[in-house]
Amino acid sequence: MPEFPRTRAELLRPDGARLVLHLHGPSNPDLVVVLAHGWQATAAIWDKTVEHFARPGTLVVRYDQRGHGHSSTGTSRPEMALLADDLAAVVAATAPGDVPVVLVGHSMGGAAVMTLAVGRPALIGDKVKAALLVSTSAGGLDLAAAAHPPRTRMIGLLRHAMAALCIRAPRTAHRLHNLWQPRLDTQPPIDVAAHWFKALMRHDVRRHLDVLRRIPVHIMVGEDDPTIPPEHSHRLLAAVPTARLHVVPRGCHRLPTRHASKVVTALEHTCADATRRTDDPPREQEVMAGQS
Repeated sequence: MPEFPRTRAELLRPDGARLVLHLHGPSNPDLVVVLAHGWQATAAIWDKTVEHFARPGTLVVRYDQRGHGHSSTGTSRPEMALLADDLAAVVAATAPGDVPVVLVGHSMGGAAVMTLAVGRPALIGDKVKAALLVSTSAGGLDLAAAAHPPRTRMIGLLRHAMAALCIRAPRTAHRLHNLWQPRLDTQPPIDVAAHWFKALMRHDVRRHLDVLRRIPVHIMVGEDDPTIPPEHSHRLLAAVPTARLHVVPRGCHRLPTRHASKVVTALEHTCADATRRTDDPPREQEVMAGQS
């Protein structure tokens, strides 16, 4: 694999948030891949993806979501629409002109991709040519919702109570959390994490995903994902029946770090779909839609 320059850049947002970007690849790419990480993670979850993804003409961009890693929080209320705006800004800054883009989102990053598609449909098919959604959900993550049975709702209400404590008394919450499980240095402050947990619980674009039928979409999920169970990916497939679903046997939630080779393979297929000319015949292994 050829060695490309690795550049760190910063992107200032209107509310004062400063996003840290990592660019890997040529300065004049024929394709830009933007990688968005999930809740309480950083751009580092894509290290193995960047290391093993070999497409010389592609610029790979990964960035720390606001409030995570080396990116600051800003003053705006945490919402998926805010992350979608950040993602749009990253695309505009790194893929100028008519350079096509592939969006890849893990967990909360996938929610940002879907929110961007719903909120800015003009980008889908014109600028964004394909998407890979990894271990993510279009909505319905809140276990406290009325649709759930009483026992599940109690778990959901407890999670909300814990998030409220983290926001109102972060020092106390941090000490209590460390008694159970020490927090990693790479995780955001516990009150920031709680605000984004609340945003994820509010996230719901399940009825608005028709726009993703314009482009090739690949969906990945671990068979044993306890964080966002596979049923969420199956619902995504039902909403976007043109998509291709990849279920990773015995896979967990952290597919980019635990099953990196499978994520790279799915990304290669996604990029091939994004760059295929309309008069090119689809390759045999890419014809089948549905589960693989």
